[in-house]
Amino acid sequence: MEHEVLEGKFRDATGTAAVARLRREGWVPANLYGHGKANVNFQVRQDRLRRLLQEGQHVVVLEVDGETGAGLIKEVQFDTFGDHVIHVDLTRISLDEVVEVNIPIEVQGVPKGVGSGGVLDLAHHEVTVRGKAGLIPDSISVEIAHLEIGDSIRAGELELPEGVEVTLGADESVIIVHAPRGEDEPTDGESPDEPEVIGQDKPDGDS
Repeated sequence: MEHEVLEGKFRDATGTAAVARLRREGWVPANLYGHGKANVNFQVRQDRLRRLLQEGQHVVVLEVDGETGAGLIKEVQFDTFGDHVIHVDLTRISLDEVVEVNIPIEVQGVPKGVGSGGVLDLAHHEVTVRGKAGLIPDSISVEIAHLEIGDSIRAGELELPEGVEVTLGADESVIIVHAPRGEDEPTDGESPDEPEVIGQDKPDGDS
């Protein structure tokens, strides 16, 4: 699987003023660590990183001042308003290394059951998968147009590359089309028993 390239530059300055200047100039301070090697401070372009995050990228090919390697995005910090990335941490990986990553589920289509009044329920908007870093997809696409009321898609039915597996139990429902709300409520004038309210007057003859 081909992975996006994230280019960067080494940085020496780590103080508050230096980092603030980087951010004003459109850069994001980043750290790379792991595999028993020294931590590396570098910087990447804000717009490029934001686009990769919006696309759901987790594994990237790093090119920092001519040095190339693979990295797994581990932690992303945003500003108070969530508009700008202010820091990113990555860990070194081999593309043959087995990792666990949370990836989003992207549904395709509108279930038939929704057209009949059913309610679509995404029980899991993302799932954790395990496999070689080089094989893990950015997202899982699921076709749901065929689902009728009462139908569901379970974790074991998600389509993943060979060698990649979801960590949920195979029978756990990920997407469900429920019956219309209120369908099971009492009808024909029936009403459920109501709890007695303390202090409420009782009808004559009751004790």
